[in-house]
Order: sequence, then structure tokens, then C-alpha cells
Amino acid sequence: MRLFKERDPELEIILDSIKDAVCIVDAKGITKYWNKGAEKLFGIAKEDIINRHISEIFPTSLLAKILKEKRAYENIYNSPKDNFYNITSASPLYMDGELIGGISIDRDITDHIKTAELLSKTQSNLQVLQQQISDLSKNRSSFAAALGNNKKFREAIKLAKDVARSNINILINGESGTGKELFARAIHIESGREGQFVPINCSAIPHELIEAELFGYTAGAFTGALKEGKKGKIELSHNGTLFLDEIGDMPLSMQPKLLRVLEDGQITPIGGQKSKKINIRVIAATNKDLGKMVEEGTFRKDLYYRLNSVIINIPPLRERRDDIPLLANRFVEDYCMEYGVNILSISPEVMEAFLNHDWEGNVRELNNVIERMVVMAKNNNARIIDVDLLPENIAMKVPNDNKKKKSLYDLNYILSNVEKDTILKALKVAGNNKKKAASLLNIPRSTLYSKLEKYGINEVSEY
Repeated sequence: MRLFKERDPELEIILDSIKDAVCIVDAKGITKYWNKGAEKLFGIAKEDIINRHISEIFPTSLLAKILKEKRAYENIYNSPKDNFYNITSASPLYMDGELIGGISIDRDITDHIKTAELLSKTQSNLQVLQQQISDLSKNRSSFAAALGNNKKFREAIKLAKDVARSNINILINGESGTGKELFARAIHIESGREGQFVPINCSAIPHELIEAELFGYTAGAFTGALKEGKKGKIELSHNGTLFLDEIGDMPLSMQPKLLRVLEDGQITPIGGQKSKKINIRVIAATNKDLGKMVEEGTFRKDLYYRLNSVIINIPPLRERRDDIPLLANRFVEDYCMEYGVNILSISPEVMEAFLNHDWEGNVRELNNVIERMVVMAKNNNARIIDVDLLPENIAMKVPNDNKKKKSLYDLNYILSNVEKDTILKALKVAGNNKKKAASLLNIPRSTLYSKLEKYGINEVSEY
């Protein structure tokens, strides 16, 4: 046929423009066309294969097969040599009903296969790492997140560890922000109980809803109930731990129902007819004096003694000031990683202010203050947590001699004062309009808001 007897430059240009490997053979299997894609894919030059039988080069060639069987094959996976993979499609060619040859198109999928193998290997490695991490977690103390070397604090941790594997109910006393839930979770993990750790904040739930939250309800138990009903927190904590935070805020009318659960080990959902047997360990926490509440008649004595089999007292941060440097530095490290900040240290003046502060919000307050200061340090390209980043209420605790020293010698402190004065002047010129002030200062309005917060300029009117 003319197609195979004469060179067709136009056809060759078309074939060479195709990135996939294209091979055309005549009815006898003699190679007639071999495009540049084929040269690149197989590493065989055109002159080395043209006019040779395809089987000489590729003994298992799909082209020889389709000429013999006179049928097409689509997307056949092939690995002609080591670390080489492709997908081949081949079809016989007919003219006027007569078989004149065949055409094959090969697409290189080596990179895809290697990527898939790499992903599979990576997944396998991740599974191994996850197992190793799981094994390490089992051997690691569940109280690792409870940072502190203070004697009273370490005594609280030791007591918690000692009773963790028992079924004794525990009462944790501590001010807000001292880490009562952290202790409760650590005790649950250390206990090895198979069920979940289920927390419920008694002060955050309206009194009329707390029974439904604790006991759950059946379908149609009351107006507004879910059609399918709902499991309560007590049932969800079966074989696990129920953490009753702020137990002192539990309604007095609800307390005997909880006491009955602790005594009988059974619950009945609202609207239900059958009781359910449950196995739970209760850890309660409070920042109130439950003993005094019992005397005042605002907390049931029998429930109090049921809950306080073991009492763990967590000291407030002001009573463990020796732990403040440890906690502050750890929080700086954590937030530097979270926000991508490279901060070297906390200045001595800031640490002194921390040590002098009362920390009514305890560890939670310290954590929040550190996060705020790290974010502000990032925005100001600072490399150290310094006094100019302190909130006003804590900055007041910096000794006056340190402030004077900074005003005379600390360039960052001097620049901060200049910046603050410039912002105040710009606001005055702009008539307290922040948009105009930001324009005068040639900074984004968001940056201006950040600096207003930094310098405690709260008296400026909002526009």
C-alpha cells in the first residue's frame, strides 16, 4: 500500500507532535512509523527500528498479537523492562476491508507507578510510626502536660496517679484556670478504662435542660425533643469517665437523681420505661467550697460524701510562683511553633512582672497572655518578649527602675514610644478617624488596630 511504501512528511510531523509513543506496522509486522515520542519513551532511535519486524525489538509486542487476532486491545498495562511501566492501546488498520497493518500508542506511567509505590511505602511507614507513637503514649505518663515542680502541685499529681486505676470517685478542688479538666483527663487515661471521657460543665447548661443532658431522653419525650431520642452524658460515659465540672452549680433538685445513679448504677432516660445498667467512674471538679455549701443547705451532704472519696487540691498559680518561668517558657515555645515565630527568650523584666502578678485567671490566664504577646511580637518582628508587649495590667508590675533604664538605653523601647506618640498625633490630626489616620501613617488599617491594642489606646472613638 502507498501509505507504507512512501514517506509521508506531513504524517510524520503530526505523529512527532504527539507526546505518547506511536508505532505503525504493516500487515506483516514490519515497523513503518516510529515517532519521537517512541524514541524518547523506549530509547530506540527511528533508524534502528524502521523496516524491522516489531517482534525483533519487542518479542511480546501487542502489535504482533492484534495482527494475528485481528482485534483491538485498550489500556493494557505493560512493563517492558525493569522500573519501566506503560499503558498500551493497539488496533488493526483496515483499508477497503483489507488488513493493512496496525497502530499502537504507549503512554509512560512510570512516574505514576513510582509515586503510587512511594505513597504505599509512606503509608506503611506511617502505620508503623503510629503504632510506635501509640506504644510510646502507653508508656509515657498521662500527666506529661501537667507542668510544674512546685511541691504542692507535684503532691497533687502523685495523689492523682495513685488513685487513677481504682474505681474511686474523685473530687478536684481548684480555682478557675488551674487545670482541673487536664487532671481529670489524665486520670481517665491513666485508669485504662475502655470507655470515653465525657465532660459536662454544670454551670454552662440551663437548669431545665441539665437532666436531659445527663440522662438523655426517648423519642417524643417532650416538646422539641429529637424524633430519634438522644443518649445522655451518663450513658455515653459507660465503661469510661464522667467529668462533672463546676459540680457546685448543679441544681439542688438534680442532685438526688445523680446520687441515685451513683448508688444503683442504673439510669432511666426521660420518657423511658426501662432502666439501663451503666458502669461509670465519676470525677467532679469545683472552684467552690462544697463543705460550706453543705452547711448552708445549697449542696446535698450525701452527694458530697459520695463524690469526695478522694479530694485533690490543685494550688492556684500565685501559690506556685516557682513554676511561672517553666510554664511561661513552655507556652512561648508552643506558640512560636504554632505561629511560625523565632523568639529567643523572655526578658528578665517581663519575667519579673510575671512573678509579681497575681494571676487570678491562673495558668489559663498566663497561657492567654503569652499567646497574645507572641502574636504581637510576630507583627512587630521582635526577637524577644519584652515589656512593651505586656498588657497594661501586668506592665504596671515592672519596677520603675527597669522602666527608667529602658527609656534611656533600650532602642526598641525608645522606638516604641516614638511610634505610640506618632500614632496619637495622627489620630488627632485625623479627628480620631482610624481610616484617615492609617492613611496618614501609610500603614494598613488592620496594622493600626493592632498597634492601638499594643499600646492600650482604647479611648479613641470608633468610626
